[in-house]
Amino acid sequence: MKFIFSIVLICFGLSLSANDIPKKLKVYENQLTWSGVGRVNIIGGNHRLCSGALISDTYILTAAHCVINEKTGNAHESNRIQFSAGWGNEGASAYGQAKNVFIHQKYKTSNIINDEIVSADLAIIELSMPMKANGIKPYAFHKSSINKQNIYIASYVESSSLAVIKKEECNIIERKNKIIITSCSVDFGASGAPIFIWEDSQFKIASIISAKAVLGKINVSLGVSLERPFNELISQIFEINDASEIKFFKESLIN
Repeated sequence: MKFIFSIVLICFGLSLSANDIPKKLKVYENQLTWSGVGRVNIIGGNHRLCSGALISDTYILTAAHCVINEKTGNAHESNRIQFSAGWGNEGASAYGQAKNVFIHQKYKTSNIINDEIVSADLAIIELSMPMKANGIKPYAFHKSSINKQNIYIASYVESSSLAVIKKEECNIIERKNKIIITSCSVDFGASGAPIFIWEDSQFKIASIISAKAVLGKINVSLGVSLERPFNELISQIFEINDASEIKFFKESLIN
């Protein structure tokens, strides 16, 4: 299937009331209060906020373009990157300062956005201290390939401090190489936000939001596959090359 779409790489989000949250999301909200989803902030300068998610007590998964300096093409200095977990009206459940930031080596800043750039739009932030306060829990990864199934997004709005949940289940429209095309409508604040799938009685991360796009006349969003691209990033950071070792590493992150 051939896709023709325009892509906008931005930091974006959604705004919804608690009454809009589906039943599964309400159950999950009661269990973990979405505290593992947080805001990724760049301190100083005019930078839009992004979203991110805890994948261990020291690692945050987000989009590469959220933490990259477009002028230099390199990551922002780690002392300028902060993560506010479970940010709400009364502040965050916890704050984390970045120690290191790792960007997928294939990600490049460019005025022309293409499949290769979006599919490598991944970054991991390593925190200076483990984030274990206030019952904050990281998210596990979806175990199998993501197909045409219901998904959920939790992200932040640029103009609001409220955590926001996708109003209804949206769907995977199609996969295009390492990109996941979804029916989720997103806007400023949601770059780096986790895309969840319900599995084993909990929500697990299956992808992250990279960009919004237009497919024909339909507004869609683009997610980064967490299969090969994420495995490449893990191999790059931790020098793990064996597929079984990478799988074990991913499964042991939250343990």
